[in-house]
Amino acid sequence: MTDLSRSFPIPVVTVGPGSQPPEEEAQDFDFLPLPNAVDTFNAPPVISTSTAAKAPVLALLRQAVLALQDTARARAGAVVLPVQGLDHEAQALLAQVMGEGEVSAQIGLPDGRSLQIQETVYTGIWRVLELDVAGRVCADHLEVASVPAAVTREAARASAMHAQSPPVQGHELINGPSIASEIIAAHEAAVASDGAHSHVVNFTLLPVTADDMAWLNRMIGGGPVGIFSRGYGKCVVTSTGLRHVWRVRYFDGMNKTLLDTLEITRAPEVVQAAAEDLADTRERLHELITWLERDDV
Repeated sequence: MTDLSRSFPIPVVTVGPGSQPPEEEAQDFDFLPLPNAVDTFNAPPVISTSTAAKAPVLALLRQAVLALQDTARARAGAVVLPVQGLDHEAQALLAQVMGEGEVSAQIGLPDGRSLQIQETVYTGIWRVLELDVAGRVCADHLEVASVPAAVTREAARASAMHAQSPPVQGHELINGPSIASEIIAAHEAAVASDGAHSHVVNFTLLPVTADDMAWLNRMIGGGPVGIFSRGYGKCVVTSTGLRHVWRVRYFDGMNKTLLDTLEITRAPEVVQAAAEDLADTRERLHELITWLERDDV
């Protein structure tokens, strides 16, 4: 007779409902945190104002619509609409109807002046302030463009046409020299095509050490243009010491780096207004003009 008191030789593994460990004992999966908010368009509130204040603002908006008739032209160049001549009431109305969009930039100029750029809520319409060395506003205009002209102009002015690897002596490098060769080749192609050639180097996915990054940062250098975008999460774009080479970094809500790249191109896509965005802006400006033309506004 079989002795049933002996231990069963095969372990029993239960399956199905009720067999899982309690919730507090279950394994936690650690995913990268993702942004949980996205900015959407909301028409800015407008207070009642005088006809005299509305007239110059409406004139500016109509010029912006004309500049947006050809979206391909708007993406290729910039149309400047001076604002400085408006009186205080018209300036206040313009600020209200334009609002603030998701992209801003600061640019240091060689003579100590600076530019402060803020995208409006209408994608592709930018407010550009020029400040003197004391921080006073000396010029003010709206700019209709995929990306403000000063962004690419000043980045190119302060950057080098040719890249060169720094000495490797004294550095414990792993992949730095090979990545540098990739950057130099892509940089030369971009310079030859005036930024039409595009290439991305993704540091986040590459096996690089701290010494590699310090050595590469020395080669890349820094530039005068800084751009911040908060459309989905946070993105910081800076020009470098090399023409058409941009550092593009994405951060989560805790300012932890999610993505660190070099974009070798005339201007990174994240800061440019797409053709469909410009077309949408044109339609919304039409609606704004129609609304402002009403006598009860």
